[in-house]
Amino acid sequence: LLTGAYIWWFSGGVVHEDALALGGSRPVYVARFAQWSVAVPIMVLISNKAFIESTPRMLQRSALGLFGAFLYVWAAWLTEVTTTHWVRWPLMVLSLSGAVLVSIDQLKIASQHRTTPLFGIKLGMLTYQLIVFALYLCVFVAGAFGVVTSRSEQFVYAYSDAAVKVLQGAILAMIRNRQGAMEIHRWWMASTAMQRDVQELLDKAHVPIFSVDLDGRITQWNFSMSKLTGLKSDRVQSKRLVDLVAADYKEGIQAQLTACLDAASAHADANLVEVAIRTKAASDQNLPAIRMLAMTFVPMNGKSGALEGITAIGQDLSDLANMKVVQERKAALMAMLSHEIRSPLHGMMGLTDAMLQMPSSKPLQRQL
Repeated sequence: LLTGAYIWWFSGGVVHEDALALGGSRPVYVARFAQWSVAVPIMVLISNKAFIESTPRMLQRSALGLFGAFLYVWAAWLTEVTTTHWVRWPLMVLSLSGAVLVSIDQLKIASQHRTTPLFGIKLGMLTYQLIVFALYLCVFVAGAFGVVTSRSEQFVYAYSDAAVKVLQGAILAMIRNRQGAMEIHRWWMASTAMQRDVQELLDKAHVPIFSVDLDGRITQWNFSMSKLTGLKSDRVQSKRLVDLVAADYKEGIQAQLTACLDAASAHADANLVEVAIRTKAASDQNLPAIRMLAMTFVPMNGKSGALEGITAIGQDLSDLANMKVVQERKAALMAMLSHEIRSPLHGMMGLTDAMLQMPSSKPLQRQL
């Protein structure tokens, strides 16, 4: 670097002369080498980043290659501007060896990450880069030995500089887009699987669950609901919930649905609603005429986040309701028995007490 700076400032400036080139002297443009000393390490970084996702690990692994790329570019420049043969040829060997070693290191990195996603496309990008770098080296050596003209050499450099950056950028963009598409696909598959699992969980849950849309029409009716009511899911789909509710509960349920939808829109807490569903008792004698259900109504949002309806999850209260009726009948029976038995007992006790007060009852006192 110190030698290059000295030559730049005191012997030629930005354009120098390769006086030792076979076939006559050739111009040497320092700006091109300066551009290469930055662009080549960057391209090495980009290629290595395609295989190594972790940036700190990629920088650590690429440090030696970046130094080698920077070194062989400026060694190539010194090869062309030096005026001494014993300096020129060792520098040329150093430059070519550095380019080969950096390329081998990049191939080694690719080989160590064969399992990385989109390995084929990434390897294609690296292969194209190495082919262009090999073209640079061939033209560089051919120019030094006078095989190609200076104009042809500069033309190849200019075309390759533009092509390798544009195409590598396009391939890199394609890789990024493909990775983004794969990530979106993975998230879509995961969300689809989760939705399917949740749907299966709702269908097979051992608690009654049903859903209604904003119009109060049934959109989901799980197995427990079918078992409790005797109504199959395909029979109740798209029917209004209030049409399945007992007559005495229709107005209350409609009001509750409206209130729950309004509360869901306002992000209010879920509430507990008592629902009386008419069953298929006419064809199944084991079913009660009405199933009493205690349901928690929760909002159901669509993919856009907008409210689409209500999902009701709860438990069967029919057994509790039957027990309540039995307890009420038992209480009524005990009240009736208490009244009917107490009055005769009071009469019997009063008559017995009166007989005990009579003198003639002394022989019967023990029996009384």
